[in-house]
Amino acid sequence: MNAPTDNSYVRTQDGWYDTPENKPGQWRTDVLVNTAGDQEYERKSRAYNLVEGLSIMIFILVALWLVQYSIGIMGNMKWGNTLSEVMIGVGCVYLLFVSPFRHGDTLSSWGLGNPWALWKELRDGSAAKRFTLCAIMLALFIALNALNYSHWAEVSKFFNFNKIEALRDANKGFPGLFFVFGFGSALSAVLVLFGIRYDNFVSAFATAMKIALPLLALIIIGAMAQRGMNAFDGFTLRAFAIGAFGYVFWGFVQQLLFSSFFGTRLRKAFGPSKSPSNSHAPGKRLPVTLVFAAGFMFIGAPLIYFPLLIHFGPEQIPIKLLIYFAVFFAPFGALYGHFFAKDRKRLLVATLSGSCFGLIHINSYGLVMVTFLLGIFLTYVFMKDVNRNLVALGFIHGLLGSSFSIFFSHDKAGPLTVDYGVGPSHVHNPTWGVIAVPVICMLAYLCLMVWYLKFAKEE
Repeated sequence: MNAPTDNSYVRTQDGWYDTPENKPGQWRTDVLVNTAGDQEYERKSRAYNLVEGLSIMIFILVALWLVQYSIGIMGNMKWGNTLSEVMIGVGCVYLLFVSPFRHGDTLSSWGLGNPWALWKELRDGSAAKRFTLCAIMLALFIALNALNYSHWAEVSKFFNFNKIEALRDANKGFPGLFFVFGFGSALSAVLVLFGIRYDNFVSAFATAMKIALPLLALIIIGAMAQRGMNAFDGFTLRAFAIGAFGYVFWGFVQQLLFSSFFGTRLRKAFGPSKSPSNSHAPGKRLPVTLVFAAGFMFIGAPLIYFPLLIHFGPEQIPIKLLIYFAVFFAPFGALYGHFFAKDRKRLLVATLSGSCFGLIHINSYGLVMVTFLLGIFLTYVFMKDVNRNLVALGFIHGLLGSSFSIFFSHDKAGPLTVDYGVGPSHVHNPTWGVIAVPVICMLAYLCLMVWYLKFAKEE
């Protein structure tokens, strides 16, 4: 049995206990083993975790597509938009501030920093460790304040401060500067103390780069295959770096909702597999990897190519794009096949979690596909405590989000341009047929819940 990731546990012959004073023979009732084999705090049952996670996803889809789209947009009733916003707000409050306490989730289980654990490291660590941590925290605090000041226009737009005339140009002089630096200091302190998990950042960042760098190369190669060196028209390192940093922050926010909430609920809903056929020995994984690579090539590529061909015509969608798509999908298939051969159940649970991340991007189906695939690998690695770090995963968003935006948005890619506008308000030609996909997805999640409750044994 794997050791719990929380240092307060101690091992005895009879089980894991939070303190040595626990009575012999008593198991902790608020600890379970997640899909990847890590032990975590948990007060609810596995079934409760699954039902809650999928119910929240259904609730979000209902708010967006049955309320905002059907009532607010198709029915042209403004109260539908207002009701949808209220529902989404209530849902976010629940999953961020209510659900973690009901389940006994820890900050580290969500990939967040823990100020109390940080204080303990500073108190008990060596002088060199204390100096290094303090220097890093101070440097981050100063850097975040500097970025807040230098990019106040973007910050004020993100937080809607630009709608308040007195704050729109607050960084231009006094007394507005007091607000800019006060707000920046408060936000920086929260990020430095709660947003960054320092104990596993190096290992999590290394894992993030193993995912991000190959995918970054695929994005660039794909853009060059379509447009040659013209893909770099207007590209500057400065714009890329600024965009990347913005996406790191936005990625942190998104993954707080998806990898942290949905990833936590679903990895706790399923225990590790006990089937001997769940994994292949390292020397026998290559055939499975090749089969999935071929499947992604010969199934995935046509599914993308032919709808584009029908919509744009052969002049804009030449046959060579089918080959490009096949080459582009093969590495994703190989990666999926490798993890499938390594731990099938863990990958299937990660696929379910990734679907939540992907489907929130309806009605931009190019973005649905990309975020679905990315969400699978993010939640797969997030299951292990050594990789559970939101800031480290945010760097994946920083690199991939910025590069994908540069190379495949803003009409640069022609018919391959991916629309970054998602949700009901960004549907260009509203029809009732648009809600077919969200409704099918809601029904699929409901069927999965019924199957789980009816046939799956409590683990």
